Amino acid sequence: MRKYYSVLFAGAVILAMTPSASFAQEDEASEPEIHYVTATVFEVPPGEEGQKVMAFIDAVWVPIAKVNPNVLHSSVLVHNWGSNSAEVVLAFEYADWAAIEAYCHECDAWDEENEPEEGTPERVEWDAMFAAFFKAYDGHRDEIYTKDMNWAK
Repeated sequence: MRKYYSVLFAGAVILAMTPSASFAQEDEASEPEIHYVTATVFEVPPGEEGQKVMAFIDAVWVPIAKVNPNVLHSSVLVHNWGSNSAEVVLAFEYADWAAIEAYCHECDAWDEENEPEEGTPERVEWDAMFAAFFKAYDGHRDEIYTKDMNWAK
């Protein structure tokens, strides 16, 4: 029995060390479609400051993500269970690397149309949300993942 596990372990090690490209056929049509997912993680402070951060995400970040033609899917993930209840994750899925780097003219247009005028009460609220968000966002970390669409539902 011990020999069986040794052979199984050795096979698993060899399989793990084999580049995934060697499993693909040489035909380019068989290469998997890969998307990219960016994840930005940061901590939202408790209380009123945290409410301003989440209000900014809801009022600005989400609508801009929705008008961005480069983003296939976006999510705001808030903590449900685990070691850090203050964490928020902003996740975005892109069809390719170029989409991550692409400029978003629609985002600029949304911002111009929706940013309140200077000197208005709405602008004071906007600036307070903006300041709270970027104070929390200052300690963020970024991750980029690949997503093999053959494994996706």
